[in-house]
Amino acid sequence: MIRNQRWSSLRPVEFTIAGVALAILASAAAPTQVPNQIAANEAAAIEALRTIAAAQAEFKAAVDTDTNCDGVGEYGYLGELTGRVPMRVGVGLPCTPAAGGSFSYLSPPLLRSAFQHYRDRCVMHAGYLFQLWLPAARVSGRVSGIPEDPSGGKVAAPFPDPVNGAGMWCCYAWPINYDGTGRRAFFINQRGEVLQDSNQGHAPFTRLSVRPSFDEAYSVSGDMGSPLRIGIPNANGSVWWPVP
Repeated sequence: MIRNQRWSSLRPVEFTIAGVALAILASAAAPTQVPNQIAANEAAAIEALRTIAAAQAEFKAAVDTDTNCDGVGEYGYLGELTGRVPMRVGVGLPCTPAAGGSFSYLSPPLLRSAFQHYRDRCVMHAGYLFQLWLPAARVSGRVSGIPEDPSGGKVAAPFPDPVNGAGMWCCYAWPINYDGTGRRAFFINQRGEVLQDSNQGHAPFTRLSVRPSFDEAYSVSGDMGSPLRIGIPNANGSVWWPVP
């Protein structure tokens, strides 16, 4: 799908964090290099999540993906927002979600090359790993999360639910190397508010081996449709608070 250039409403990640990148370079020779780099990476992760939220809002408003053909836009995976993989489409009568093809790449992309470095369903950027989840259909009162494919997007079932997919998404960011590239973990969803977890009161989220599950920041286990768990520790000791 080819869309009009609308970069004026979104600042691509490469440019929004340019100042952070310069700060990292400027502090390279300073005695406090590691703390400064961690602070810079954490600031970059927060900015990146806000940029993802802005991209999601524009993606939905433009109805770039509508897998049940009801005229209501749905949220996308990072691989779709970057134009890395085809967007999901609706096929058949009635429409049901299916993998896209060469005709369904987002052009121009809403996120640029900074978000195209994938590894095991995660994007690596500025010392952090990012993973985005879209919702499944509600089952027994709960909405589970569906991650994108290992290399981004979604080319095979299970596909996100079209109705819930028009109303919710969530994304987490955590350090690639705890205490080396970052400390705090971060979260954002369709509300657009970034939450943080100190990542210290429990086994820290780090690398690909210890990552947040889709329901980590929610109040009900297994339900990304439940209220956010702000200021309330879970059994593992994680506590989420809004970023000032």
